[in-house]
Amino acid sequence: MRIMVLGAGSIVPTASRFSSGFYVEAGERRMLVDCGPGVLEKMRRLAISPFKIDTLLLTHFHIDHVSDLFPLLKMRAFTPEGLPSRAPERLRILGSQGLKRFLATLIDNNEFFSYVKTLMRYETYCSVEEVEPWRVYDLGGARLVSAPVAHDGGVAYRLDYEGVSIAFSGDTAFSENIIRLAEGVDLLVHECSFPSERLVGKHVSEVELAKIVSLVRPKIVLVSHLYPVWEPEEFRIVEAIEKSHQCRVIVARDCLELTV
Repeated sequence: MRIMVLGAGSIVPTASRFSSGFYVEAGERRMLVDCGPGVLEKMRRLAISPFKIDTLLLTHFHIDHVSDLFPLLKMRAFTPEGLPSRAPERLRILGSQGLKRFLATLIDNNEFFSYVKTLMRYETYCSVEEVEPWRVYDLGGARLVSAPVAHDGGVAYRLDYEGVSIAFSGDTAFSENIIRLAEGVDLLVHECSFPSERLVGKHVSEVELAKIVSLVRPKIVLVSHLYPVWEPEEFRIVEAIEKSHQCRVIVARDCLELTV
């Protein structure tokens, strides 16, 4: 599988990181995991067509993970040339419980955005599914499983395709579910929002992340969702993980590409 980091940071931008998003290729599948502000611009910069995305996985509904969903939905009603499309490519959207209510609140029942439903008719080219914990979903040959995590209704995802596995934590505090879900994966993409001495909210620091990695035992760890307070001390994350489990550790930056 091929993964490109479209957003490795937080809602507070830095020169090398902004809000959350990942592009994943698994065979013929073209997927996004989260779609925060700036994701579509990174796709443009990296020549990734938003019209070719067939699956979008949302870990939760905070602004830094979803705000580019709305231009994406509108965009898909057009052709790449900017003309109204007679047959928009279908987009499968999966997210945690509340996804349908989230879209209804922000689009269907919003007088300012409701034209995306009434005029663009996004429901004719989008399917919306609320994932059930631990249920297996078939994404055109890729296997998807989700699990609830400790962050405001958030979920983590595991993708398996042709013997390769990737797990995405989304935002979360320490969670036994991510350990169960991600055990033995080739690549663990996990948040590490703050240093241990400044940890706030439902997130992890390098201390909790090192414990998670020691239990999951992945081959590669891709550390994401870093707030600017980490700069320039990201090396502390690597040191903490390497003390707990010997594996490749990559502290993500926007536009990083990785093949697993």
